[in-house]
Amino acid sequence: MIGTSDRLCWLAETCKILLLLLPEQTVSALVGEIQRLSVEVGQARAFGNRTYDQLQQEKQSNAEQLERLHRHSKRNNLVVFGVPESNTPAALARHMQGLLFQTATSSELTMVRSTFRLGKWRQDQGKPRAVLVELLSVTAKHIAFQASKRLRGLKIRLDEDLTPQQMKTQRGLSTDFQGLKSRGYKPFFRGVTLRYRDGALIRKCARGEANKVVAARATGPPPPRQQQAQEPHATVAMDPSALLHRHGISLDQLSDPSSVVAKAAQAIIADFDNMMCASDDDVAS
Repeated sequence: MIGTSDRLCWLAETCKILLLLLPEQTVSALVGEIQRLSVEVGQARAFGNRTYDQLQQEKQSNAEQLERLHRHSKRNNLVVFGVPESNTPAALARHMQGLLFQTATSSELTMVRSTFRLGKWRQDQGKPRAVLVELLSVTAKHIAFQASKRLRGLKIRLDEDLTPQQMKTQRGLSTDFQGLKSRGYKPFFRGVTLRYRDGALIRKCARGEANKVVAARATGPPPPRQQQAQEPHATVAMDPSALLHRHGISLDQLSDPSSVVAKAAQAIIADFDNMMCASDDDVAS
């Protein structure tokens, strides 16, 4: 069986023989054609790479635009969990309006545009299907969210209607959510932003920052620094007459400046040195 290297050697030898048999003009024409084809192949490859990069950019741009449109179409929607399955589809919208806005179920739909159950009904399912509620405005959505605390007592939970990309982002924050919840915080989502209650404040938590928040709370703020009481320093009298009297010099002797002034100066210097030594002892203690 002939290997690949043997085939290449045979092909090279065959080409040499053909080049020897062909006229010189034909060989030159073939070489020129090969060079032209090489240039065209290089250009085609460069065009293909450039086109691929452009297609990737367009794909990313289209995906972002589609995501924005998808979020915009869901801006007025709510997903309600825990509503019993006893309601008929025709009465579900009025029931949801009365539940969210505490209005009579027989009144006209002033807040709710439409409602429907998510998923197919199965007899063996343990929980009721969620209800997608399309409201008339974003304002109505904010008003409905204000009923969350009241509805939790009925074991009914409200959530935003998220896109698949937003749900993926939320799942990435599930570890931080559970970490905050297990240590006494009250985490919740607003869109794809994880927030938590810290006393009277509402803070944001980015991905992977829950441990830092918990550590900061466990450590707590540093205790206030207590200043130690310091004993009052003794004041040294700086009256010149007192200093002179302490060293046996009277003011009457000032008539001879040459001797008295020198002694007074030495007395003041000595007393000042004693005062500095006393101050050093206070600092060292």
